[in-house]
Amino acid sequence: MKWKLVVTLAVAATAPVTAQPTHAPSTRPPRPVIDSMALRAHTYFLAHDLLEGRGTGRRGNDIAALYLAAAAEALGLEGAGENGGYFQVVPLTEAVIDTGATKLSVTVDSAGAATTREFSTPQDFVPNVGTGATLVPFSGGLAYVGTAHDVLANPGGLPELAGRVALVRGPFASDMAAADTLRARGVAGVVQLTGDTGTYMLYVRSRGPSRIFISDSAHAVSSFIPRIPDAIASPALVRALAPDLPVAGSAEDRPRLLPGRGAAVRIGLRSRPLVSRNVAALLPGSDPALRGEFVMYTAHLDHLGISTPDERGDSIYNGFSDNAAGCAMLLAIARAMSEGPRPARSVLFVWPTGEERGLLGSDYFAAHPLEPPERIVAEINLDAGAPPAPPVIWQVAGGDRSPLGPLAVAVAHRAGWEAKVAPASPNSDYFPLLRIGVPAVFLVPAAPYEGLSAEASQALGRRWDHYHQAADEWKPDFPFSGLVRYADYAYRVGMAAAAAPRASLLPAR
Repeated sequence: MKWKLVVTLAVAATAPVTAQPTHAPSTRPPRPVIDSMALRAHTYFLAHDLLEGRGTGRRGNDIAALYLAAAAEALGLEGAGENGGYFQVVPLTEAVIDTGATKLSVTVDSAGAATTREFSTPQDFVPNVGTGATLVPFSGGLAYVGTAHDVLANPGGLPELAGRVALVRGPFASDMAAADTLRARGVAGVVQLTGDTGTYMLYVRSRGPSRIFISDSAHAVSSFIPRIPDAIASPALVRALAPDLPVAGSAEDRPRLLPGRGAAVRIGLRSRPLVSRNVAALLPGSDPALRGEFVMYTAHLDHLGISTPDERGDSIYNGFSDNAAGCAMLLAIARAMSEGPRPARSVLFVWPTGEERGLLGSDYFAAHPLEPPERIVAEINLDAGAPPAPPVIWQVAGGDRSPLGPLAVAVAHRAGWEAKVAPASPNSDYFPLLRIGVPAVFLVPAAPYEGLSAEASQALGRRWDHYHQAADEWKPDFPFSGLVRYADYAYRVGMAAAAAPRASLLPAR
C-alpha cells in the first residue's frame, strides 16, 4: 500500500494543472498555481524512510538528487549543471571520527598537584564541523572569552591568548568573525560551552559520526565553518572545564585567564573521498533583453541521514521540514512559472547538497558558479521549515545588504502581510552567495499565523516542529496551507525581481 501511494503521489506531482481563470483585474502579482497535493507528493517521497535521511554522499542523497532532476525535466526545465545536465559534482572528503582515539583531557594543577580527567565523544564533547586543516589535535591553558559577540564587541578586553584554548559561551552563529579574531590572537583551539543537555544533543545529532568537507584545499572556506580547531562541550564537561563559570551577563562575566587549568584534545580520523551533487535547472526568461540575467532560488536537498536513535529507537532523520519542504516549494514555484506568466529574466533553480555539513554545496557553487555571479541579480533561499499555518509575518534575512530586501518587503506589503529586513547569518545556503556579491535573501516565516493567536500558533509549533530530530517526518495530517503560503510569497518575490530594473536590485558599487 505504501509503495502504491508513493507512485500515485509522485505521478500527481508532475501532472499538469490548469490555471484558474481570473474574473477581475488585480494590481497584485498573479497568484501562482501552488497545489498542496504536489507539495504533499514531493515531500512524501523526499522524506521517506527509503531515502534514509538524505545524508550527504549517501545513496538516499543520490536518489533525492535524481528525483529532483527528473522532476525538473518533467517540468520542461533545462539542465543548468555540468555538460548541459542537471548535476554539479561536489568533490568531498569524509573524515570518520575514531571514538576510541578521540578524547578531551582536562588538567587542574592545584598547589603543585596536577589531576587529569579524560572525556569521550560523543557523550561529553564533539568536534565541530571543520576541514582537514582544523580537525586536528590542540591543547593549552584555558582562557574564558565570553560569547562570540563579546569577542567582536570588545577585542581590547581579551587577555593574552597565544597558545591557549579559548572557552566560548555558546555558538559562533552570526558572529563567526570572532573565530578569525581568536585565530589572529594565536589561540590553539576553541571549546564552545553549551548550557543544557537538549542543545548539546542537537549538536550530537546534527554533527553525526563523521565530518565532511570540500576536498579542494585551495577553496575558500564558508563562514559557516570556523577556521580554527573547535570542539563543542556538553554541560558535564563545561562544569569540569570551568566550575565557577559566571552567570551570563553578570558583572563577573568578563574575559579572563583560568590559571592552573588546561585542556588537550586528541582527534582520531579515518578519511576517504566522497562525491555528492548539486542539482541545477533553468527556466529561460521571456524577455530577450533580460534573458541573459538570472533570478536564482536555493533549497538544500540533504539532511542528517542516519544518526543517534531517539527514544522511540528511530535513527532515520527524514528531514520533512528541513528541507524536503524547501525542495518541494522550488518545484512548485518552477511549475507555476513555467505554466503561468513566464518571468522576464531567466530563473535558476539550485538544490545544493551538504548544507547540514557546513553549506558545502552552496560554498562549492560560490567558488565554481554555474552562471557568472554578476549576472545573478537576485537569490532567494528557502530553508525555514514547514510553517503549520499560513504566515502573515516574514523576516527577510540578508535584506539589509541590497535593494532586494526592500523589494521583498514591498511584495509582502502588497499582499497585506508584514515583513522586515534582518542581517545575514551564515546559517543557510544564501550566505556563500552573498560572499561573492550576489544580492541574496533568506525568506523566513514567523508566528503568529493567519487568524491565530500567539498562544495557538505556539501550540501548533510545539506539535509540528521537530527540528533536527528523527520525528521530523512526513505526516498525512500535516496542514500544508502554510507551505502553500511560503511558496506563494517566494514566487511573488522572484517574479518581482525578474521584472525589476537591474539598477533597483543591485547594491551600489
